[in-house]
Amino acid sequence: MGMRGRKRWISCLVLTALVASVHRTAGSAAPSGPNMLEIEAEAAPNLPGITEVLTASDGPLSSPSPANEVRGHERTHTEAEEKEEGGPLGMDLQKLEERRRRRGAWGMRRHAATVEATAYRLAGLGRPLAGWKRHNGKKQQTGALMSVLKELHTEKSRLLDAEQNTGAKKGEEEEEEEDEEEDDDDEDDDDEEEEEEEEEEEEEEEGEEEEEEEEGEEEEEGTEVPSNKTESLAGFNSSLPEACQTTNGMISCRGLGLTHLPIISDLEVTQLDLAENNISHVAPAALSALSRLEVLDLGRNQLGDESLGPDTLRNLTSLKKLSLEGNQLTRIPAALPSSLAELKMNHNKLDSLTPHSFTGLVNLVSLELREASLDDTTVSPSALEALESVQELHLEGNRLRSVPRGLPTALQVLGISNNLIEEVTKEALSACVHLKKLDLSHNQLQDEAIASKAWVKLTALESLDLSNNHLGSIPTNLPRSLLHLTIQHNAITHIPAFSFRHLQPGLRSLRLSHNALGDRGVEHVSLVGTYRSLTELELDDNGLTVVPRSIRQFKNLQTLRLDGNQIRTVKKWALCPPRNSGSSLSSLHLENNLLRVDQLPPKAFSCLPDPQGLVLQPQRGHVHVMF
Repeated sequence: MGMRGRKRWISCLVLTALVASVHRTAGSAAPSGPNMLEIEAEAAPNLPGITEVLTASDGPLSSPSPANEVRGHERTHTEAEEKEEGGPLGMDLQKLEERRRRRGAWGMRRHAATVEATAYRLAGLGRPLAGWKRHNGKKQQTGALMSVLKELHTEKSRLLDAEQNTGAKKGEEEEEEEDEEEDDDDEDDDDEEEEEEEEEEEEEEEGEEEEEEEEGEEEEEGTEVPSNKTESLAGFNSSLPEACQTTNGMISCRGLGLTHLPIISDLEVTQLDLAENNISHVAPAALSALSRLEVLDLGRNQLGDESLGPDTLRNLTSLKKLSLEGNQLTRIPAALPSSLAELKMNHNKLDSLTPHSFTGLVNLVSLELREASLDDTTVSPSALEALESVQELHLEGNRLRSVPRGLPTALQVLGISNNLIEEVTKEALSACVHLKKLDLSHNQLQDEAIASKAWVKLTALESLDLSNNHLGSIPTNLPRSLLHLTIQHNAITHIPAFSFRHLQPGLRSLRLSHNALGDRGVEHVSLVGTYRSLTELELDDNGLTVVPRSIRQFKNLQTLRLDGNQIRTVKKWALCPPRNSGSSLSSLHLENNLLRVDQLPPKAFSCLPDPQGLVLQPQRGHVHVMF
């Protein structure tokens, strides 16, 4: 039974008790002695019609209280004595009769109105008693209430008719006296109403206590289903802003300046983006109802270690991607769901990585710890061994001086650029037999700091980036599977002969820009092993004065960069030899050299199918272009 049914039953019970009390009062007064109204009638035998009026007016709803009957009895005897003694008041008996008749009718009307108002007020509450609900099958007793109200209407009509039949208008003096008497009576009635209201409030409070106890019992019997539709939780206390975007199970409230998590009424949501706000706390139960949530982004907020309790994320059993980057966390949050496949902790202030940091994350595939304030002292040697399933690990932008030990054997992508790494030992990467992409750029590596067999175990490596280090030559013993080698912005002066001959199926891209090769740095046999596989070659900004002779040997070269050198001329067959008429070259950069474009051989670039792929301008010095 609902709250409204309980309220109605309480009002019915209170109203029935009130009416019964009035009837008992009237019934108990009759046997104990003569009616007070009859005494007054006997005291004034010469007043015609007063007995009938008072008798007709006497009833269950209009019977005065015992105290009022005693006062009326005393007044009757006093007036009778005054009549016998020729009283000093000298009041006319006819006026006394009219006044008493009027006051009696007015009092009865006032009492009926009070009872009726009380009944309507209680009926408006509509609060049933919890005890009656248990015994009557949770039904509402609206018929009894309507019957009582109908009786009150009938009694009111009868009293009004009696007043109209017996009342009469009098002078202004009598009206003033009546006003004074009405004020006194109003005060008495107000006191009575206040007492009734206090009693009703006490009964209502008792009913509410019983109702709360019953609801508690019902909740214990039923199964609790977590819901955040109507419950206001700490840190979860505002409805979804209109500026949030909702489409196909995704909710995005990115960059709205939120300080608390909004209430999510759609429990079927699978993606929730709350990044770039000012959220500083997430209540333990704030997200527990979102059992279907797969992607959660809380990046770039104000979250600290105490913002996420041990049970805040545990119940998100479907969660696969979690971003906490750009916060103020000093450790990996505890009790992350085991379903998690991708975790982003970039741009935090982690002070330690221990073996317990990733406990239970058996399905974790990608871990990002970029710019997380890590160094060799904060990363435990066995911290990463628990990440047995991790295939992608990003440690860029930290202060590591060596490759961390205990790298997962399933690792395929390792980003460790922008650190302070000074060496690569033989054992550093020996366990990474499945590694395909390695980024060691922007470190402090030198030629002698890389072990000769550092890459031996990397039999699956396809991409190696060693740019922005201090290397003077191409590293030896590169993995046979290597396809892309980026070694820009070093100090390389020479490419040893046959450096790439052992590669199978061979390099596809070689980026050597911004080094110091010069004309002697690239020998005729330096690029042997790449002539059929290479599609991209970058030799820009290397101090070249001529186009290397080995360029004409490439069969599938598509992009060639020779810009930013000191090349003064391009020989007729340097780029497009007659035997290579089917050249695939589509992009050639020769800008920022010392070429005199108007003196170039007419067929120097005949192998380019599209002239738009040739870039000759600008050049250093004064040049003229002829077509």
